[in-house]
Amino acid sequence: MSFQKDFDELFNAILTDYKNQFPEADTSQGSLIFIKSACLASALWGLYKYQDWISKQIFPDTADAEALEHHAWVRGLTRTSGETDAAYLARLLDYIRRPPAGGNKYDYEKWAKDVDNISAAYCIPLAQGLGTVDVVVVTNETNTGSEVPSSSARTGKITAISAGKLIDGTADFTALAHPVEAGDIVRNAGSGLETTVTVVDSAVQLTLADDVFKTVDEVYLLHNHTGTNTSVLAGKLVDATGRFNDATYTIKKGDKVKNITDTTETTVVSVDTATQLTLAKDIFTATAKKYVVKSLIAVTKEHIEYVRPVTHSVIRILGPTIVTQDVTMSITGTNINKAQVAADITAYLKSLIPGQTLYRSQLISIAVQNKADNATITVPAADVAATSYQMIRPGVISVT
Repeated sequence: MSFQKDFDELFNAILTDYKNQFPEADTSQGSLIFIKSACLASALWGLYKYQDWISKQIFPDTADAEALEHHAWVRGLTRTSGETDAAYLARLLDYIRRPPAGGNKYDYEKWAKDVDNISAAYCIPLAQGLGTVDVVVVTNETNTGSEVPSSSARTGKITAISAGKLIDGTADFTALAHPVEAGDIVRNAGSGLETTVTVVDSAVQLTLADDVFKTVDEVYLLHNHTGTNTSVLAGKLVDATGRFNDATYTIKKGDKVKNITDTTETTVVSVDTATQLTLAKDIFTATAKKYVVKSLIAVTKEHIEYVRPVTHSVIRILGPTIVTQDVTMSITGTNINKAQVAADITAYLKSLIPGQTLYRSQLISIAVQNKADNATITVPAADVAATSYQMIRPGVISVT
């Protein structure tokens, strides 16, 4: 039931009250009562509109941006960079409808989406057996240039304990392509404690500057892009010994860069060369500043390990594997916009989430919705299924 009244309703109600109280009074247009009633109705109408605005701020789905921020802040949610009001509201409503439940699949998806530039997350419980969880994360393509997050950090679990050591019996810290080096940064993902490598003892053991691992099965993150800057250029990170274009441990737009010496942070805008990055902010104004570049996979892993309850022994954060799919279609009909059909097919393929099947019938439906009389598909020859870790994306789309 609406409590709203428009100006005419209020004005007529006030005039009626005057007429009831003073039947002989002049209430015609231009009279003193008419003018006073109009002024009072106008003021009341403003109050009604303000009351209407207030009522909308009570609920997050009708609130203005400022009130939406407050609704989310009360629940511990902050807006990620570049996140629109609609996306922020969707995340808040998801939190309200699926409140924290001690580490169920929706919790892991919410925790992942709390990280800047993670636009979607899909949890796979029991992925590697009891007590394990995999989370497939998709990045904001507009902000990062790709839907697949970067992964420039090694991650694993402690398999044995020795004071001041990192021991992982499954690791290969001496791999020729990108060996671990003294000075690389190691983080205990659960406790948040960080230290540096002082000596690479063997393929499975590192000596650390601090004793940050106390029990078996603690999760570690070993950041591969660390060092000190060797030159100063505005808005750049320059390290003559860097390997920023490493094909295995990739750096991508949107990755976090931390000036450890000055405790400042920014993000990567582009990878210029093996030794130079362009940054969103100018945080290196002198040489010999220690830095670390953290991939989105690593940042997401750090966040989830910090907020999750101790209910799972193995948490993997993964980017989706992109499966490129061509579509070849011939259509019949009159005045059909074939370019639009191709565009709609492209949009459909780009909307598929990890594990979602591409259906030929959906492709035909798109053609029919564009007023095709008939559509024949030669590629793909059958529906295309994707695993929970795969995401189908458009290849060459041909509509003739």
